[in-house]
Amino acid sequence: MARRAKQAATRSRGEREFLSEAEEILERMRDDLGVCLERASSGAEFAPDVLNRLFRSAHSLKGLSGMFGLEPLAELAHKVEDLLDAWRLGRAQPTPEHFALFEESVTLFGRALEQLAAGAIATEFAAAVAELNGRIDAARSVQAATPPAAQDVLDAPAALLRTLTEYEEHRLRESLARGRGIYVITVAFELASFEERLSEISSALREVGELLSTLPSPGASGPGEICFALLAATELAAAALAARLELEPSAVHTARAPRASANEPAAPAAVSEPTASSAPPQAAASPAPDAATLRSVSDTVRVDIRKLDELMNLVGELAIERGALSAFARKLSGDPASVRLGAELEKIHKALDRKLQELQASVIDVRMVPLRQVFDKLARVAKRLRLDLHKDARLELAGADTELDKLIVEELVDPLMHIVRNAFDHALETPDERVAAGKASEGVIRIEATQRGNDVVITVADDGRGIDAERVRAKAIERGLIAPAAQLSQRELLDLVFAPGLSTRSEVTETSGRGVGMDVVRSNIAALGGLAAIESQLGAGTTVTLTLPITLAIIQALIVGVGAERYAIPLNSVREVLIADPASLQRSGSRELFALRGEALPVLRLRDEFAVTSGAAAAKPFAVILGLGDARLALLVDRLEGQRDAVIKPMQGPISSVRGIAGATELGEQSAVLVLDVAALVTSALRAEAA
Repeated sequence: MARRAKQAATRSRGEREFLSEAEEILERMRDDLGVCLERASSGAEFAPDVLNRLFRSAHSLKGLSGMFGLEPLAELAHKVEDLLDAWRLGRAQPTPEHFALFEESVTLFGRALEQLAAGAIATEFAAAVAELNGRIDAARSVQAATPPAAQDVLDAPAALLRTLTEYEEHRLRESLARGRGIYVITVAFELASFEERLSEISSALREVGELLSTLPSPGASGPGEICFALLAATELAAAALAARLELEPSAVHTARAPRASANEPAAPAAVSEPTASSAPPQAAASPAPDAATLRSVSDTVRVDIRKLDELMNLVGELAIERGALSAFARKLSGDPASVRLGAELEKIHKALDRKLQELQASVIDVRMVPLRQVFDKLARVAKRLRLDLHKDARLELAGADTELDKLIVEELVDPLMHIVRNAFDHALETPDERVAAGKASEGVIRIEATQRGNDVVITVADDGRGIDAERVRAKAIERGLIAPAAQLSQRELLDLVFAPGLSTRSEVTETSGRGVGMDVVRSNIAALGGLAAIESQLGAGTTVTLTLPITLAIIQALIVGVGAERYAIPLNSVREVLIADPASLQRSGSRELFALRGEALPVLRLRDEFAVTSGAAAAKPFAVILGLGDARLALLVDRLEGQRDAVIKPMQGPISSVRGIAGATELGEQSAVLVLDVAALVTSALRAEAA
């Protein structure tokens, strides 16, 4: 995260704006492409609005790239725009080759954005664009036959058909080819409310078919009215359509009856030419340009995450100064000569404390984003994997509105991607295998996010074949990860799945099977202060659970002491604190355990963990019970020094990474303490227990 922040700091404001907007456009294109692929695989008609959105997205990328002088990107977007335009206008039918070219273009554009974010687009990118553009031109050279004009296939007023655009003519021909009825709906509206009424009828038409064109019509209308002609395609009969639109039957004229209709004539009925009359003044329909408001309809402001980081740092510094002010107020109150001044300062401090807490909560809230954006990406990956792996599977998503810190959400994408890929490739059986095992042919992968206190728990569960713990054991012995005589529980065996290089897959595929992925999941989650755990039942499925803190910004910390040293423990990981009576400390072999209400928790002595030699150890240490998800640990410390606000700052210098240390924080008395990495300590203790 620090490396990415440093790269972001070197970018110009224009580059940051370009990256932000281009990334949003690419996300929309990936979503719409996924819809097209799904409809293509089922043989359904392409939704016109989806193709139009794709075309507009490509057009926006072209203009945006040209504006910032990125000519190779503008050229690529232009070629994609031409290909999409051919789809929209029926000049070419989408083929698997077209889809592959489109996906490759989006991927190449995304790679360019990554390179630009890292510094500059690679010099070889222009050659890659030129090569891809050549293949797009070759694919577009195979054109569909020129279709007949609309006047030749539809018995409708020539004046109306002449106004159709090329795209509207294409949509008209598509509707005729599919046997839909074609209707001209003529409606007169009062000028004062024509926009609302026209919108209502247009929406109703889209619910039962397709609105092909809307034009002002010189048809009969009374004073203060304006007449519109709407060309629509639907499978409804004329009478049913008029009833659906709540119009008189005479307002709906049949230009071509639906093929399946039995109560409409097969031949198209003639539609009378609209009578000539003066159209209402255009000024009445729309305000003059200088009268229109220039106010933006959007109330959303994009904010660079670096600015939020700076704001959070400032709030953190204020929190530190607040602690110093509190200590000074107590010092004044303890001196008889200044007790009155101390009392006044205490009042000011309490008022400041309330406002600062509100400010702190507001800044943290601004940094929070819903997991929906991650879930949407996973849904696209699942669609792709279904096609590539020929697996019949359904992805269920729950808790998409659960919020996490923006930086945590960004770093969460890759771990979740690994888990979903493994679930598709390793866990889910083929439809035939599932039926033979007595399961439904369709597999299910369910991703659910819930908030538990100051943590967010994300579970990825499948109903696949499960993990064979004995095969994991055999692979671990083969790789020397455990001794052949080691006695491990089911949970401890499954935990070996997170070991680097361990895979029970005999063959290597493009999706997984190389023994990488799950170890990356654990290390990435641990870097975010979280914990990864796995549960599985052979033949029933597997569940991977990720437990993460809501934010890595300002936290509440418990200050503890060991000898002359002090440490900060994130309070959201502290479950309770007790005095470690000697009777509660037990030994089982080489392991030390803490008895807590009938449960034996692994013990970690902070003095031993960091080899603290200063000061004598406490006769009765305190046991700080740490918890992440279902995993718990008893951390023994000499003393407790209270609760403080803490802003975790990364370690810098020659020793930037120390196991068990997440960073450092400054206290109000201008002293710094190390912040413990609870996830690393808990994971280390559990591994030691399993060894």
